[in-house]
Amino acid sequence: MADSGRVGGQVTGDGGGGGDPTVALRITVSGTHRRKEDLAALCAWLESAPALNEARGRAELRVERGVSRTQSESMGGDLVQDILLIVAAEAVRPLADIAWNSVRTWHRNRRRLANPEEEPRVRLDAEGFESDPALHRDTDTPPASGGGPAPGGRQPGHGDDRPEGV
Repeated sequence: MADSGRVGGQVTGDGGGGGDPTVALRITVSGTHRRKEDLAALCAWLESAPALNEARGRAELRVERGVSRTQSESMGGDLVQDILLIVAAEAVRPLADIAWNSVRTWHRNRRRLANPEEEPRVRLDAEGFESDPALHRDTDTPPASGGGPAPGGRQPGHGDDRPEGV
């Protein structure tokens, strides 16, 4: 996992694979007493997410860490980091969907372990794409109608590609 100096999610140049344009999707974690540990856990979760393996194999996705835009003096002088998913620009929307599904799974698990005074929250943002709701998501905001799993919880194409009836 590299530390990136990239800012925001604007389309940038080199994606590490010969100059293809990339987009940085910033993932922030808040609302917990262990933000640093939670960020490391979510980062490891995304780095090992089977649903993202194919994109990593095609060099369309890298998981990095970058300095967070949210810093406060109560953070003990350590710079807080965010997760940056560096994705190929042509695959940004489908990869954002797959990554968000993995983030939501991690978030549900983390909420089960939360102290009563914690309210874990995760956001995904791509700066420069403000008009595209697929690139701005928040676990505190319910999905838009039609964007969630089908009744029964099945969501084809998002890590649940079982044949019908199984």
